[in-house]
Amino acid sequence: MHCASAFFSAAPEDITARDEARFFGGLKTANNTFKRTEPSRLAKIDAALIATLAQHDSRIGTALDLGISSGVTTLELMQALRAAGHLARVTGTDRSVRARLVALPFGCSALVERGGHVLQYEVLAHAIRPWERRLDRWTGMAALRALVEWQLREPAIARAASGEGREVALLTPRLRRSDAFRWQEDDITHRNQAFTGRFDLVRAANLLNRHYFEPEALRDAVANTIAYLS
Repeated sequence: MHCASAFFSAAPEDITARDEARFFGGLKTANNTFKRTEPSRLAKIDAALIATLAQHDSRIGTALDLGISSGVTTLELMQALRAAGHLARVTGTDRSVRARLVALPFGCSALVERGGHVLQYEVLAHAIRPWERRLDRWTGMAALRALVEWQLREPAIARAASGEGREVALLTPRLRRSDAFRWQEDDITHRNQAFTGRFDLVRAANLLNRHYFEPEALRDAVANTIAYLS
């Protein structure tokens, strides 16, 4: 289930964790990060958080998870909170959540991020990555990709910009169908006044680091994270 058309057409119960990993592992966003999130990556941190909340007899009614990527660890956080009796409503944010799945000539399609960045091409039911691996030069994939980009990139961007196709959320289906969860595209370096003082718990996970932000932007991101706490 590498192709976006198959992934977003399947019933959530028919998509396995392996399907999710293979699909999101092939999506490289405009800021050069991948959408894949390893399951259980933050399990020990979640356990420590739950223990700390219990120690201080804290109750969590609202939570904000920043930089959620595909939302796998957000779902795990929700499950950990609920198992401990915290019936929290969770908001998850990321710089890029929306994309458009657009039909293209020759029976092809493309998954396009907001701003016109192509995440995936689909040709004859095969997913074609817009980004290059070192191995591609030996397998011939680099030449195929160049041909696909030449034929399909401009119509993909144009059709997505005009609102054609179907809007999809780049999140695990298991999370999208939860009534206790909502998502929002957001940039942590810019203060969102609607979030200020609103959340009992804010998790930044692996977001606040120098790999993603320059020092000044990182200071703004940290200040905003703290400001969102109730």
